[in-house]
Amino acid sequence: MLVDKIINGIVRHHKLVTIIFAVLIAVSIFLSTGVKINFDLSSYIPEEADSTVALKKMQEEFGEALPNVEVAMPDLTVSEALAFKEKLLALDSVSGVLWLDDQLDLAIPLELQDQATVEGFYKNSVALYQVTANKDNAAESLESLRETAGEEGAIRGQIVELAEAQQATQSEITRIMLFAVPMALVILIIATKSWFEPFLFLLVVFVGVFINLGTNIIFSEISFITQSVAAILQLAVTMDYAIFFLHRTNEYKAEGDPLDVAVKKSMKKSFQPVSSSAATTLFGFLALVFMRFKLGPDLSLVLAKGVVLSLITVFVLLPALIMLTDRIIEKTTHRSLLPSFKGLAKVVTKLAIPILIIVALIIVPVFLGQRANNFLYGMGSYAEGSRAAEDAKMINEKFGNNMQMALLVPRDRPAKEEIFIERLEEMPEIKSVISFISMTSAAIPPDLISEELTSQLLSDDFSRMIVVSNSPAESPETFALAEHIRELSAEIYNEGEEVHLVGENFIMTDMRDTIKEDNIIVNGLAILAVAVVIAIAFRSISLPLLLVLTIEISIWINLAIPYFGGTNLNYIGYLIVSTVQLGATVDYGILLTQHYMDNRQIMGRKEASEKSVTDTAASLIAPGFILAAAGFVLSAVSSITVVGELGLVLGRGALLSLFMVIFLLPNLLRILERFIEKTTLKANFLPDRLIHRKDKQELTHNEQS
Repeated sequence: MLVDKIINGIVRHHKLVTIIFAVLIAVSIFLSTGVKINFDLSSYIPEEADSTVALKKMQEEFGEALPNVEVAMPDLTVSEALAFKEKLLALDSVSGVLWLDDQLDLAIPLELQDQATVEGFYKNSVALYQVTANKDNAAESLESLRETAGEEGAIRGQIVELAEAQQATQSEITRIMLFAVPMALVILIIATKSWFEPFLFLLVVFVGVFINLGTNIIFSEISFITQSVAAILQLAVTMDYAIFFLHRTNEYKAEGDPLDVAVKKSMKKSFQPVSSSAATTLFGFLALVFMRFKLGPDLSLVLAKGVVLSLITVFVLLPALIMLTDRIIEKTTHRSLLPSFKGLAKVVTKLAIPILIIVALIIVPVFLGQRANNFLYGMGSYAEGSRAAEDAKMINEKFGNNMQMALLVPRDRPAKEEIFIERLEEMPEIKSVISFISMTSAAIPPDLISEELTSQLLSDDFSRMIVVSNSPAESPETFALAEHIRELSAEIYNEGEEVHLVGENFIMTDMRDTIKEDNIIVNGLAILAVAVVIAIAFRSISLPLLLVLTIEISIWINLAIPYFGGTNLNYIGYLIVSTVQLGATVDYGILLTQHYMDNRQIMGRKEASEKSVTDTAASLIAPGFILAAAGFVLSAVSSITVVGELGLVLGRGALLSLFMVIFLLPNLLRILERFIEKTTLKANFLPDRLIHRKDKQELTHNEQS
């Protein structure tokens, strides 16, 4: 058979296999340096979304984006502020700067002009500039702005967020691994019976991780979130493949098989259970492909590819390394450092009724709570104490929030444009509206308006209004304002008249709506895919329901904690964890259920339940704790708010899944056994009455003796 030939070839040519993988690692590390990283979450909104269409239209008509960063300079006179504006315009990374002179005639004393407009740009000798900077290399743009502004200047806006993400992504991956790897190593040392095996596990999984990072070159780009979390997640969710394989090899060796025979047997016998385990994780990740918000497919394809590559390294590289290092494994064997879990198994059985009652009481509240969270959709806040946070605080204290918007309306409809401007200025949130019409109807004569500013406000077909509102980057009020302006534009302009609304609030609104629409589809597909894999593996209708329900309850509890704690939850983290936690931790339930089904063929329900917990607890704790540790390291180390929050929720979710599999699932299997038996093909459970009769006969025999 072809499979036997492949297995024999890997074992016979194990040195060549090792050399090939060494070359692959070197090539992959080199290729990984060429992978392009995308730091702009707004670029993942569907192309047909209103904000995406509007942004493209604005770039076609005006060739530049909205102001994306604010620069505040203290202690400047008006003439000094004008000179500083020229310094900003001279920067290579800056394509446009808006200040007070673009809206008012500075020949007229400021005291005689509209104070709301003046104080939006110049207040207490502090000048605030609206700058359009190059966001393709945000880190360089921010650096040049900070050099120009000096220590006394303050900068906030999209460029700062993108630059922070760029710098953090480049520097934090190594730091995350430096924390996560030692923690995983300690967990593996405790969970295994050899001092060397943990290093072997990590080596094999890291090979898969490096190859995955290198093969990301096949994508045009990947998101900074994917780049930040993919390696650590791949490490955490695929480690148990290597553990299972090596343990199976050791079992065959203990039975007396020679090393090469034991390895071959392990490759053949463990492929089905390991690949089934990998399939649940794989399909959980692949469900994200169906998100319209394109961050989902981005993360999905990288993680799914990582699972496949880890599976290949486990079944190709690990056998070769076992052949090379078996003597070291033998010499470094030690007694188990884990205790017996018989006591835990008895506790699980005794707590069956209380656990089921508690779960029944909380299941509806946690389901509703996790759906009622106050969600955030953007990048999140700056790290406390950072310059970015201090700058944002200083500008907010002086000028409040400044949400930038651009409204493109037909140039040949000036009457409607004037109505639109009037209606906008009536809104309490709107701080200023800059447009060609409003400026020429004000104190500034048209011939005094610079050609540079005119080109920013007029194109052949459109008139552009630059609108600033006192709205935070993300809040219910921000979404409400975006929706209100869209309704207003639809009211003023007819359906055939093109109106395009551009701004972070419109982008965030579309991101919110897109992700919410994705939620039901993605979660539904993930659950269905995982359930189908389990149904095929166990040839059962009921077991997929019980296993998925067990993990889903832990997911609901996990995601309801922010709601009951009164804290916000990033929706990207919510959606990703909903699928990743299911795909990564349902394996724990599969392992315990497989043991229970096997044990029930030779013992009663209670005994099978307790033995299943006793036999699997050690195998479950290692991957569960490694996944939890990986999540908590992401939370502690990453300065990217969305990544840190994703890590916290994932780490907490791993522990909750582990707890539910050990304490809830065995009792569900025991109590619902008749339902399982009737809906599972060839369950072959040993009838409990035979067990009781056997126990009674043994008791009578002992009494007679």
